[in-house]
Amino acid sequence: MTKRLHFFARGNTAEGLYSLNESVYEDAKTVYVLEGYPGGTSEALQQVAEAWNEKEWRIHWIHQPLDSELLEGIILPDYQLAIVDGEAWDGKSASQGATVRTIDLSQALREDTLSAATREAITALEREIERTYAAAYALFQRTLQIHDEWEVFYIEALDRDIMNSLAAEWTNRHLTPPVKEKTAKVSHRFLGAATWKGAVDYVLNLTDEQRTRVFVKGRPGSGKSTLFKKLAAAAAGRGIDVEVYHCGFDPNSLDMLIFPELSLAIFDSTAPHEHFPVREGDSILDVYGLAIPEGTDEKHLEALAEVSARYKSSMQQSIALLADAKELRSQLEELYKEAADPTVLSRIGRDLVLELEHV
Repeated sequence: MTKRLHFFARGNTAEGLYSLNESVYEDAKTVYVLEGYPGGTSEALQQVAEAWNEKEWRIHWIHQPLDSELLEGIILPDYQLAIVDGEAWDGKSASQGATVRTIDLSQALREDTLSAATREAITALEREIERTYAAAYALFQRTLQIHDEWEVFYIEALDRDIMNSLAAEWTNRHLTPPVKEKTAKVSHRFLGAATWKGAVDYVLNLTDEQRTRVFVKGRPGSGKSTLFKKLAAAAAGRGIDVEVYHCGFDPNSLDMLIFPELSLAIFDSTAPHEHFPVREGDSILDVYGLAIPEGTDEKHLEALAEVSARYKSSMQQSIALLADAKELRSQLEELYKEAADPTVLSRIGRDLVLELEHV
């Protein structure tokens, strides 16, 4: 079956709900935006996904950052076609000249069943969801500050000359420019997200077709993200296409680079997206061993244990707030589901699938 890629366009981060939609959907010439009501748009997207699942197409599945089991977008890159949940669409992400068509799912709602009491309950839930998200993002920000404390121990010990040399060596050894000069295509995505269940990542799916995969190991502050930023800039300067994957917790940090033309991926392979080599072409790059003096962990053993424990506790509390948001969201969707006519929603979905086959 043709390759399916799974990733996120948005994330629940220390900077709030952070969107990379502008890059993710930039190549789409036709965009279908599903407007309607909570739960209805997800059902319609799922109906399209099921219809396309057995098709021999390249498909990008864009997952919801709160619940990764649900989709908020689907892209057919070979057809420059995208379908997006209206809740995830900011209206500014379409490329210049793209055709944007809105599909209104609200016609599936039976207005007579939306009583005044139900509307009041919906409004109350929407406000509570907004407050819960705000609390989660504020706690994510405090968690990032704790992570910054953790990084200091290694930043102060880091041998920057070694990391600079590593970046230069990698650039010269691996980033060979294409024979034909061109402008590099640089794409931005999230490989993972902080969901209501915790951290979820699609590293193995995204790197599966790359011939060479480099699993970077290290500690917080040991220079992994800085290395990735230098390699991404070097590749772009040499006309080499690069997929840049941002950290789902701190979007200013990078977690992975994929160079499709070189069949090469290099990524941060530490918690919460820790993986290990399993096949030929996989290797480990240990920047802690390369650029951090031996004994640094032992020297700060107690302090590191304390800050690590605070970080993990704060992160767990942040995720718990996302779980609260998920529960509230489920209650909201249930109210709309009770007011919706499933046969109308299903018909809209079938009509959409048929229309998309002729786009």
